[in-house]
Amino acid sequence: MNYKIVIPSYNRLKTLQNKTLAFLFRNNIPHNQIYVFVHPDSYCDYLILESEYNINIIKSVEGIRDSRNFITDYFSEGQKLISMDDDISDLIDFRTNQSLEHLNDFIEESFEMIQGGLWGVSATDNRFFSRLNDKVGLQSIIGSFCGFTNTKQYKLKLRVMEDYERVIYYYNDNRMILKRSFIGIKTKYWTTAGGIQSNLSKDDRITIQNEAADYLLKTYPQLVYIRTRKNGLKDIRFRILK
Repeated sequence: MNYKIVIPSYNRLKTLQNKTLAFLFRNNIPHNQIYVFVHPDSYCDYLILESEYNINIIKSVEGIRDSRNFITDYFSEGQKLISMDDDISDLIDFRTNQSLEHLNDFIEESFEMIQGGLWGVSATDNRFFSRLNDKVGLQSIIGSFCGFTNTKQYKLKLRVMEDYERVIYYYNDNRMILKRSFIGIKTKYWTTAGGIQSNLSKDDRITIQNEAADYLLKTYPQLVYIRTRKNGLKDIRFRILK
């Protein structure tokens, strides 16, 4: 199957090498299927990966939203894409409580199931917070590890919670949304040094996330609602629709 792995990254060269790339190489993903989209400020630092591993290093743009839109424009309409964070150390199969075996088979099966839609995995590596089945319909699909059929008409507007916005685009377009809840992701995106959002302070992140949550509620009140944490941070939840 002709799918591409796309990884936005900024100032995390060693993390990328030691985690996400090591994970992909361990699972025998062909190197030429991997595309790293690098913030302009650190692009030159990453070029060593191109010569050392024969992966594709692409100079991208600043910010996770604009980087994701850049990736959408970079690839052709209908291209199958796997979006990954740059600090993923493993995927856990909750059915065995072991590392996922046969990653390529899992990816191909997931794309065959969605038929032009969007799929993802559990946001945690803790089995307690997940289910051992597939779920179909309106639900959160984290941008840390997800697969989708590229559609250039979807332009993300939010600086954070852009993964919720993408789900809504696919849902409103009557495309299948599949969550493979029996697979969990091991990642520490917000706590690992560097990263595309590293220029934001904690207060900045809260402000931007709250603005994004308010926008989603105002724009899609029939699909989402807000839960506010004790610290004032607003989380978006999808409504249960029949």
